[in-house]
Amino acid sequence: MSDMDRDNPGLPHLPPTYPVGFLVLAIILEFVVPLRFLVAPAVWSPQTLVGGVLLVAGLALDIWAFRLFRAAGTNPEPFKPTTAIVANGPYRFTRNPMYVGFLLSFTGIGLLFALEWALIGLPILWFVLDRVVVRREEAYLARKFGAGYEAFLAKTRRWL
Repeated sequence: MSDMDRDNPGLPHLPPTYPVGFLVLAIILEFVVPLRFLVAPAVWSPQTLVGGVLLVAGLALDIWAFRLFRAAGTNPEPFKPTTAIVANGPYRFTRNPMYVGFLLSFTGIGLLFALEWALIGLPILWFVLDRVVVRREEAYLARKFGAGYEAFLAKTRRWL
């Protein structure tokens, strides 16, 4: 089946598998090749407070974006057809608030648990999401929605 025949972006994996996979890899690397540039987790350190705020902000952004998809009557699951372009809420500022939420949460977990490898892997995770997931989704949405989606692209940034 070609990309033109299926009504989804044809992603190789579900998007949450990328941050989860990177997190598992970071934990393994912490045991195999430990780095120590973060302080050990403490309840009220600036590092854990920032980590907690980022984790909560990322989860809240993901939930908000997910609910907006549902309210618009479209599927948040990328293996199902998209039926509408959501352009309100956080989608006014970024075309990918769910992925921004993933990255915020991933960073927060890295800080909360002093996972240095998570912070080192963060730019790689962003790059993989951008190239493997977001670009395929954008190509699919441009084919499906044409000028309406092109207008959204012109006024809303991919990331921030």
